[in-house]
Amino acid sequence: MQETMGQIIKRLRKERGFTQEELAEQIGVTFQAVSKWENDTGMPDISQVVPLATVFDVSTDVLFGLFGTNTTDEVNKIIEEAFALVTYPVTTEMVNRKYDRLHEGLTLYPNNTTLLMHCLETGIALAYPKNDIYDNENGEDIYHKCITEADLVIKYSKNTSDVMRAHMIMVLLHAAYGNFDEAKDHASVFPWRADMTIHKMYGYIARWEKNLSEENKCFQTDYFYHIEAMLDDIVDIAMCAYNEEKYDNAIECLKQALSFIELICKDEEVVPRFHVREVGDIHLLLAKVYMKTGKIENTLSELRTMVDYDLNETSKFEYGCQLNSPLLHDANYNFYWNGMDFKESLMIKLNDEIFDKIRETESFKKIMDTVLNYVK
Repeated sequence: MQETMGQIIKRLRKERGFTQEELAEQIGVTFQAVSKWENDTGMPDISQVVPLATVFDVSTDVLFGLFGTNTTDEVNKIIEEAFALVTYPVTTEMVNRKYDRLHEGLTLYPNNTTLLMHCLETGIALAYPKNDIYDNENGEDIYHKCITEADLVIKYSKNTSDVMRAHMIMVLLHAAYGNFDEAKDHASVFPWRADMTIHKMYGYIARWEKNLSEENKCFQTDYFYHIEAMLDDIVDIAMCAYNEEKYDNAIECLKQALSFIELICKDEEVVPRFHVREVGDIHLLLAKVYMKTGKIENTLSELRTMVDYDLNETSKFEYGCQLNSPLLHDANYNFYWNGMDFKESLMIKLNDEIFDKIRETESFKKIMDTVLNYVK
């Protein structure tokens, strides 16, 4: 027998883990109204059907019993289609096409939190001025779209990681566009403890379950992400010094970052790409600082190291790898860069105008020739 609308609402509510009170709060009615719907003693007003469908992440046809209730496959297909529009090397035009496809998905599944998060992640790539693919023409408009999308994720998502990521994106975008009070509001929700992570929590659970291998894996994964965060902090400090023209401090910080990587990877045959941070390749950053201080040989040395690594070492990670260090051997993280066009990426880096003064030197030409003549 076909389900009534009340039965459908009750089933969807339970599948998504909502209480009647929580559902009522999200659509602006009393829990008594929800109870009446579920008991088939009342029906939602037509104006409440779309909000109900949005909260449940289904089409309105689902509530009327006219369509399957699982939108996951449809949403995943939209996301896959969007990602397929971007190939390496990435361009602003490609990311805009991906962004548009994701938003087409939102017109079909309004407020779907999975789609909203992908829109946010794609939006910040286009709207954040420091990104290489920043859309100078549409960046500010995209920023305002991100505000709406982040608010919806924060309000409706049951995934704490997505909620915190949405807050983080808003910190970055609000600050970049000069809205510092809004940025601080979002920043204030973050914990002051750096070890309050999902991996740490699961590690505690595994400890009491007496599952030593799982506990070890959780804490190693936590340690891995702490390494990533620490390296980001060191490089950010270095770039602050660079922007303040304190070049010696910048060099020292970047060299310490490389020394830290060398220390934690001393047992590895190939060092993973820890040196590639969000703000750029540490070797490239060092080369730029050395250029500012007139240390040409040091500049060339860092560029050669960068080129050698990208063209030779990364191929050894094509199918992933497992680290040898007992601190990272079981970390739940894979290193792989299948399909990345390092040749194109290196040409972009080497064509930076900061290197114009040494572009005609034999040493620089040899570095360029190495890249141009590279065959994978």
